[in-house]
Amino acid sequence: MSKYQFYYIKSFGMLSANQDKMFDDWEKDSRVISIETNSTGKNKALFYLKKIHFSRKLNNKINIPFKGIWGNQLKSVNWDTSKVNIILIPHGVLSYIDFEYLQKIKKDFNIKCCLIILDYWDSKYCARMRETVKKGVFDFAFTFDPNDATKHNLYFHTVPYSILLNDDPKEIKYDLYYIGNAKKRISLLHETYLLAKKYKVENYFRISQVAGKDMLDGEMILYNQPINYPESLQEMINANCILEIMDPGQSGATLRYYEAVCYNKKLLTNNKNVVNLPFYNPDYIHIFEKPEDIDWEWVKKREPIDYHYDGRFSPTHLIDKIIELEEEREKEENGKKQDT
Repeated sequence: MSKYQFYYIKSFGMLSANQDKMFDDWEKDSRVISIETNSTGKNKALFYLKKIHFSRKLNNKINIPFKGIWGNQLKSVNWDTSKVNIILIPHGVLSYIDFEYLQKIKKDFNIKCCLIILDYWDSKYCARMRETVKKGVFDFAFTFDPNDATKHNLYFHTVPYSILLNDDPKEIKYDLYYIGNAKKRISLLHETYLLAKKYKVENYFRISQVAGKDMLDGEMILYNQPINYPESLQEMINANCILEIMDPGQSGATLRYYEAVCYNKKLLTNNKNVVNLPFYNPDYIHIFEKPEDIDWEWVKKREPIDYHYDGRFSPTHLIDKIIELEEEREKEENGKKQDT
């Protein structure tokens, strides 16, 4: 029997659907217990009240009091002090955790805290993450971005990714698929879309968080139309090629790379670092610097794709890595005790 017990901290509606689904394999892992920290359930009114209460923008201006009214689900956990209890926290749920209570129980019980960072360090969405890391709350902090790992003394690990679809697509409906936020790449996205259209590439673009003034009039682009992650996968699975355009400042792969590998799709990307990633195959993955560099005939060409994916991105391997690191620390501590 393992001496480690893992707790996956969830917060319904507070973690994006795609991030939540990335950890789906943990729901089947006997070493992991899931803890839902959002007490609002399916009550939409309460859900939005809680979201406002914990709003990052509002709390940056003034720390809104009485967050304790929403309860603290960690208080209901019966910690097994005979084991090493390791709490797994995706950075997206940090705003909904009582860290004073967490630091207290770390002292009372045999508890370690592990942060999984699913964005890059300097992202505007990661202010709370940077704050808590600097306070030394976490025993482990993992990032998917190799540059951030080196620069900020974090552990590097590939993005955890769970396969949700196991059926092959019945037909390929379009050549190129893109889904993602506009961020600082809207001009490049539009330029790529228009050039693809010129070369008669069948496009399917979903771009969110786009201001009205930045939209292309009369074009077949789906702007700001919400879709959950499983539904977007159903769309993506019917594409011949996935488009990945990196946000400036990011060096680690996005979900598009993992989807391409796991679902055997061509990948068109402007991420030069993709050549250093596992499963890179120049026949299946093309890199471009400018849209003018793109081989549109390759994008359209239907051909068998097989990366021979071996399951290594599953979040179960992150559990294995944490155990390995914890055992290394334990050996070091025992060695220091013997030396004294």
